[in-house]
Amino acid sequence: MAESITGEVQAAPPSARDLVQSLQRGLAVIRVFGAGNPALTLDQVAARSGISRSATRRLLRTLMAAGHIRFDGHRFAPTARLLDLGYPQQSRLSLAEVARPHCESLAHRTGHTVSLARLEGPEAVYLVRVGLPRLMDVSIDVGTRLPAHLPAIGRVMLAWLPERELAEYLASDAYRDNPARTLQTQEELYEQLEQIRANGWCRSSGELDAGLSTLAVPVRDRSGNVVAGLNISTHTGEEELWDETGKIFHHLSECAAAIGSDVHPAHLS
Repeated sequence: MAESITGEVQAAPPSARDLVQSLQRGLAVIRVFGAGNPALTLDQVAARSGISRSATRRLLRTLMAAGHIRFDGHRFAPTARLLDLGYPQQSRLSLAEVARPHCESLAHRTGHTVSLARLEGPEAVYLVRVGLPRLMDVSIDVGTRLPAHLPAIGRVMLAWLPERELAEYLASDAYRDNPARTLQTQEELYEQLEQIRANGWCRSSGELDAGLSTLAVPVRDRSGNVVAGLNISTHTGEEELWDETGKIFHHLSECAAAIGSDVHPAHLS
C-alpha cells in the first residue's frame, strides 16, 4: 500500500501479472468503433486497435457471441447491447438505427418488405422500411404518417394502449376524419383490438391497398412495454402461412424480440 501526501492510504498500481490481457484487447477493439467509425472491416479493426488480425478475429467473434457486435458479411458494427456496458456511442442511436439491421436481415431472409413504426400522438410514423421499393399503390416511405387505426402496424400498437389513451385516440380527428374500409364503428375497432391482444398479432388484407397483405406484431422493450410495431408485407395471394404455425410469423416474432432486446430508453426519446 502507498501513502498519499494527505496521509490517506491508497492502493498501489496493479502489476502486469494482475492484468487480464485478453480483456484489455477486447476493450481496445470496442474503442475503435465510434461516431466516425460505425462499421469496420476486420483489417480496419486490427489496424486501429494495433492487435494482430488473427487475435482481432477471435475477439470480434467473442463479442458477437455475447451480442455486442454484429457482422453483415463484410463489416463489423456494435449493437445496442453495448449500452449495458455504458458505451456512449450507442446511446446516441435512434430507434430506427437500432432496428434497421434487424429489419434488413428479416427482409433478406423472407424476400418480403419489412416496416417498423411507432406511435406519435394519433399517428403511426414509419421509421424503417426495407425490401421492395414499391409494393403498393399507396406510397409509404420512412417518415410517412398514417392514422394509427388504418394500417395493421398501427392497430397492433393501439391494442396495448392504456384505456384512457385509447379513448383519447377515438376522440381525435385522425380517427373521426379517416374511416377505414373494414372498421365502420368504434365497437368494431374495440373488438378487433381485443382479438389482436388475444392473438399477439394483427393481419390485414386489402385495407390500405387492394393488392396488399400485411402481418404485424408488437415490439416490446425489456420491461414488456410496447414501444413500436413491426410488419411484413407482400402481394395478396403470395403470402405464406401467416398464423402462429407459419415460418413467416416465426421470423417476424423473432425479429421483434431481437429489436426489443436492443431497445434502451435513450432510443425512445
